[in-house]
Amino acid sequence: MKEQKKDASRVIPVPENLPEELLPLYDWWKANGTHFLITAACVIIVCVAVFGFRQYRAGKIAMANQELLQAQSVEDLEAAVTKYGSMTAGKALRLRLAKAYFDAGKYEAALNTYDAYLSKGGVEQEGFADIARVGHACALEGLERYDESLAAYRAFQKDYPESFLIRQAQFGEARVLCLQGKKDEANKFLENLKAKVTGKTTDELAIANLQDVIARYEPRISRSLFQMAEEVSKTPAVPEVKPAAKAEPAPKPATPAPAKPVAAKPVSAPAAKPAAVPPPAKAEPPKPAPAPAPAAKAEAVKK
Repeated sequence: MKEQKKDASRVIPVPENLPEELLPLYDWWKANGTHFLITAACVIIVCVAVFGFRQYRAGKIAMANQELLQAQSVEDLEAAVTKYGSMTAGKALRLRLAKAYFDAGKYEAALNTYDAYLSKGGVEQEGFADIARVGHACALEGLERYDESLAAYRAFQKDYPESFLIRQAQFGEARVLCLQGKKDEANKFLENLKAKVTGKTTDELAIANLQDVIARYEPRISRSLFQMAEEVSKTPAVPEVKPAAKAEPAPKPATPAPAKPVAAKPVSAPAAKPAAVPPPAKAEPPKPAPAPAPAAKAEAVKK
């Protein structure tokens, strides 16, 4: 009896204006509406959280890609790897950092970075993994661990003959052979390679350039400190040349003090000379009269 009374007390009155067709829905809402609202709210919160996380991750990926493009120095790349190393772009950052170490001559750091990349799942990405494998061999070459480097180059050629880095591995093998003092073997290897790439101008030029470098290469002779000291002791001492004493400059003659300028006296204009008077003309003696003609003399005698 008590249970019936409780059930009767839970009965909720139906609204007067509710159509009869909605009575089942109304009853369901009254029984499960609260649970439905809670479930819907949870679903909305989860969707918003997923959407927000994706937006956040997309923003970080964009920032990582920006760092990948803008980072130049080793310090910049190290900072970028620290921030975004766990992301997809972080793998490319690690490879750039390893290349920066190699270019800076830090071959040990480059080797460790390449190996760390391969050990942390970098093998899944085929293109990046090939870069790390060849970089591993190059770092060993830089450390002068030639036997290990040669084995790494040959293993790469055997395992990945279709890789886009196959030429780099083949050229690396030729370089290491040359560095080991096996120039003939290196040239023979390159000649065989040239026969396989006949018609490929780019490869033929690269092989020719490498052959020229190998032909001009001369190995460095390692000398101990004792050998260097012995060579120095055999070198004749060069007499010390003392610099000649500098001649004292001759005393400069005293420069006479400039004379005081004397005021120029005005020069009087020359007086005009009187015009020259011509001397009196000398009186010429009178000339004698001319003698009479002979006929006139005769006439005068007759008279």
